[in-house]
Amino acid sequence: MNQKQQMLSNMYTFAIAGKSLSFTKAGEELFITQGAVSQRIKSLEKQLGFSLFVRLTRRLELTNEGKRLLHALNQSFEVIFSELDDIKFNELRGELYIGAAPTFAQRWILERLPDFQQRYPNLKIKLRVKASRLDFQHEPVDIAIYYSNNEHPGFYHKRLFDEVLVPVCSPQYFDEYFDNADPVATQLSNVSFIHCTESLEGTEPDIEWSVWRDHQQDEELQSLDIMKRTFQINHSDMAMIAARNGLGIGIARKSLVQEYLENGQLVMPLSEAPSGLGYDLICMQGQQTRPKIAAFLNWISSQFTMLDARKNC
Repeated sequence: MNQKQQMLSNMYTFAIAGKSLSFTKAGEELFITQGAVSQRIKSLEKQLGFSLFVRLTRRLELTNEGKRLLHALNQSFEVIFSELDDIKFNELRGELYIGAAPTFAQRWILERLPDFQQRYPNLKIKLRVKASRLDFQHEPVDIAIYYSNNEHPGFYHKRLFDEVLVPVCSPQYFDEYFDNADPVATQLSNVSFIHCTESLEGTEPDIEWSVWRDHQQDEELQSLDIMKRTFQINHSDMAMIAARNGLGIGIARKSLVQEYLENGQLVMPLSEAPSGLGYDLICMQGQQTRPKIAAFLNWISSQFTMLDARKNC
């Protein structure tokens, strides 16, 4: 075995040992002795010129250099094994792991996913709903769809569509608070504002109402106190349930409430405003050409093409 082949073998051993922080467990997984694992790690450290582990009395810890190398190896081995799957199965089979925010998954993806499943029956879909961003390095995700600002350095990303914010309430709430001749700012001074923070972790709870308010031309609306009387929730569809049940006026992402506006469960008493955000499809750089990911990209793009065609009819 030449030096490069030996280093590659030692790096794989290190990746297994770094995951478990145990030479014994690594040996069991690799079907070699604990001593053989230790010897391979020492050999790799000698080849690299730096230590990978801090060897304590009863446990191991990674050095800073070891952490950096393990992170790089995990990425590399994931790509290698994914490529092997592509070669073996032409990749339009197996699993496709999709991550998305809860309400977008519920109101948008699940309603259209049967069409994708019909086209690619050998692909098993795993849908993970999570309001915060998925970690591609430590979670087995192929594709994620985020509500974000279209900035994803180091990743392949495609903007699916820009979002619009719309104030919404129940017809009964509208009749009680808006069906009169008072100025809009006066009418709003008596309502309860429903705030939603789904996919906006780390921001102020009034962020979307603030964005809407900043787009208004009326000076009285721009100075409106949107935190005077509030109801806060971190799930978009539940926030809209609150609005439909008369708890107040909510600020909604239009793509997620279009059905409620069309069937009359919600009404829009005020004008819409751009959110400044949208839905971005993201995957690891270079993974967008893998057959199963490319198939999903092409399919979801076709869904928006059809939507645009219907709007223009």
